[in-house]
Amino acid sequence: MFDPGSFVRVVIFAIVYAGIEYRYVNRREQDWTKKMEDFNEKPVFWVISPYHFYLLLPLFVAVSYSPSITAWAGNVFVLAVLEDAVYFVWRGKRVTKADWTTTLMGSFSVGSVVVPSWWPLDLFVAAALFWTPI
Repeated sequence: MFDPGSFVRVVIFAIVYAGIEYRYVNRREQDWTKKMEDFNEKPVFWVISPYHFYLLLPLFVAVSYSPSITAWAGNVFVLAVLEDAVYFVWRGKRVTKADWTTTLMGSFSVGSVVVPSWWPLDLFVAAALFWTPI
């Protein structure tokens, strides 16, 4: 069941965290990682890094809290998409087929815009969870 209060918190957090991630966490755009030799983080599983698994997932689960379990889960899915999309807004560039986010499940194009395949899938799952009254 959709919970407007927790959803607003999720949207605000997505915007703020995407800005933090762009400014402080992902500084590859400023070339600082070129100074760090052999710093290749091994995935925990698939293409998911320790940063995503041990920091982002628990943080997203905590921020998404709602008394309704399905709204809570739906908020996590929406937060993942919003944070990722807003990151690209902060970055000032569109998603490209070379970006990490497209390696998860590929991507497709809508005109000249590249959309990671997991975005609409996550939003569909979130909508289904919001409609489920638990």
